[in-house]
Amino acid sequence: MQRNIAAICFLLAAIALGVAAGAWWLQFTVFTPDDTVGKTEAILDDDEIRADITTIVAAATAGTLDRTPTEIAADIGPMIHSRAGAGVMTEIVRDAHARAIGNRAEPVRITGEQMILIVRDELVADLAPVTLPVAEISTLRILGNALGWVAAVTAILGVVIALFGLIMRPEGSVVLLGLGELLLALGACLVVIGYLVPVFVLPAINDTTWAGAVPRLAMRTFPLGMGISVVFVALGLFIVLRSSGSGRRKQWSTPLSVGRYRDERSWS
Repeated sequence: MQRNIAAICFLLAAIALGVAAGAWWLQFTVFTPDDTVGKTEAILDDDEIRADITTIVAAATAGTLDRTPTEIAADIGPMIHSRAGAGVMTEIVRDAHARAIGNRAEPVRITGEQMILIVRDELVADLAPVTLPVAEISTLRILGNALGWVAAVTAILGVVIALFGLIMRPEGSVVLLGLGELLLALGACLVVIGYLVPVFVLPAINDTTWAGAVPRLAMRTFPLGMGISVVFVALGLFIVLRSSGSGRRKQWSTPLSVGRYRDERSWS
């Protein structure tokens, strides 16, 4: 009975800790705005986001540069879609990302100094700041705020349940099985929560322009996350299979009671 209860506790703990890891990974990779070139480049890989920025900047600088917005857009579009351009756009993209997920209340403005770096012409230095039309996406705000709580609560719950299972003094094979289940849960939740949710589920719920940053950011870390998941799943399967084999060997090696055997023969 204690063996069964401990096994159930370890299974529930594995699921809870897996959810905690997946929630933390999603929050870290998608819902943590920063001004690193890598994240900026990933977000600017979205065609609609690039077009949004290009259109605003081209329209604001066309009069000063005495060129048509189309001509300016043709110049700055490829620049923005490069690593060097991402280095120029880090602060703007960071603020826009924060605005979209509900971490920033102020509107996103592009100053004259920033437009110099984008159009590569100092004539636009004195232009008034222009506002980038980025609205808060309520779905992303709610999810972003919930992820921290989900990660913390499920992590604590998982640890408590695991400790309760250990109090039951389970056999080594049961503990080994729980460890394997934990690794399997970690690998599965990293893929489901850290990749499938932001790449497939959220875009289906909201398809506005700046919501496109979410799947791009998730795909940026996909190779690393998938590599970690594969390692976890492989180790988990190995440990689960080994724990099952260990349990069977112990059953086969259990000695037969000699006294009981003699009693049975005495009645024959």
